Amino acid sequence: MNRLRWTDTHCHLDQIEDPQKALEDALTSGVERIVAVSEGPESIESILHLGSRYPDRILVGLGIHPVSAVRLSREVVEETLQTIQARLPEAQVLGEVGLDHKWATDESSQTWQLEVLRRQLDWAAHERIPANFHSRRCERAVMNEAIRFHQETGLGAQLHWFTHSKKLIRITNDAGIFISVGPRILDCDETQKVVPTIDMDLLLLETDSPVPFGGKSARPEWIHEVGHHVAQLLGIDVTELSIRTEANFDRYLSMGRDSKEVPR
Repeated sequence: MNRLRWTDTHCHLDQIEDPQKALEDALTSGVERIVAVSEGPESIESILHLGSRYPDRILVGLGIHPVSAVRLSREVVEETLQTIQARLPEAQVLGEVGLDHKWATDESSQTWQLEVLRRQLDWAAHERIPANFHSRRCERAVMNEAIRFHQETGLGAQLHWFTHSKKLIRITNDAGIFISVGPRILDCDETQKVVPTIDMDLLLLETDSPVPFGGKSARPEWIHEVGHHVAQLLGIDVTELSIRTEANFDRYLSMGRDSKEVPR
């Protein structure tokens, strides 16, 4: 039997205590690629270091997280944005970016988050790389930004942790927006009802490691279990799911841009 191959399309690898061990454990489960996304100044440097150390396994995601955009001082955010603009040619993905209205609760902070997001999306469009979006408590607003980015640039747009609404999934399916499914599929009834409505050509997998699920910190190796649960839920063979999601991720990386070498 052929070995299953997986990609963790959204992971905070720098926040895991031993990234090298996490990579080794992931590989034993068939997770050959990991998109390591950044959140702020420190994680940007850490992700770039990991990407240079493991260029065949890690795809670099650079971006300022929307929570960082409102929790850090404007001065630090501006400095971080300058770093992102300068270093984005070294990345394969813009991320993690988006909006978060749990933290941006007033008009001023929400307007600032949106400005920070759109500036980064402009740079991603210039560099011809796809974007990875965060959307807590403002799913429709971020969905619209993802759709606009994809329609205007032809580049891939991924909504992570976006399995709350069948109605919104119908819209993202029509717009060609990728949706990544994570460990919530293991025990969340809501997610299990929504996932089957995702277009199979737009389905990706993620762990959001090391976010805790069920009292444990997620690890990239969990993709293997996530994949098996998704396959069972969809009523397809897990090998087929592996092949389809890997092809989807390759298309997400390459659509709308000139060929650019990525880890395989």
